[in-house]
Amino acid sequence: MIPQSEIVIMAAVGVLSILLPFIFMFILRKKFKIRWLPFILGIGVFLVFALILEQILHVIVLSPQPDGTIALISSSPWLYVLYGIFAAGIFEETGRLFAFLLTKKHYRDVDSAVSYGIGHGGFEAAAVVGLGMLNGIILAVMINSGSDAISALPVAAEDLVVSQPWYMYLIAIMERVIAMSLHIALSVIVFSAVMMKGKWWLYPLAILLHALANTAAAMMQAGLLTNIYLMYAGLIIMAAITIFIAVRLVKDYRTNIYSL
Repeated sequence: MIPQSEIVIMAAVGVLSILLPFIFMFILRKKFKIRWLPFILGIGVFLVFALILEQILHVIVLSPQPDGTIALISSSPWLYVLYGIFAAGIFEETGRLFAFLLTKKHYRDVDSAVSYGIGHGGFEAAAVVGLGMLNGIILAVMINSGSDAISALPVAAEDLVVSQPWYMYLIAIMERVIAMSLHIALSVIVFSAVMMKGKWWLYPLAILLHALANTAAAMMQAGLLTNIYLMYAGLIIMAAITIFIAVRLVKDYRTNIYSL
């Protein structure tokens, strides 16, 4: 049986993940003006580049089995890690590059980059955590009600909900806060690559930073890292480095390129 309190926590976390972009807007409103087209564009580009194009490549390269297993993880775990982190970095940062080149003539202030990042990261939070919590709630209700349909589910799916400590759901939302901050910072970096003369190298830098931020999580998936706290430490460190670079670029851009 899944405690009702745990189901309530899953529901609260799911709702909070959907509200995250609006919370970020509220917090950042004094420093940045929200540009709604870049915000919507961030959602659309993430959908196309990360959830469609990148996933098509994963199917071709990784050839996952019907039960979700991937042979490359066991045969060459480090190759799996390298592929995973750079596939994510290349697709998502190229999506940002495409978006900023598309809107370059009409959205020249750095606020548009922040708005894009909120849309990009916010949609990812809803897709990863929101849908994950919804699936967990459905599964928990099925388990508690003794539904016959539960016998058709993979054992691992049931075990995942049964064995999940309640505080892990709260950690999931904190991870999304860090990830959204990272996405906003990366958006500023790629925006600067497009808008600032001679700064084209910021685009490959964004790919590298994105890849490094995902490294610890990919290592966990491949079984090369087992300590979840080290995984989050790696994410936090890379997010902090990326945010530091983005803050410097915002100041430079507003001072020397586009004064608000």
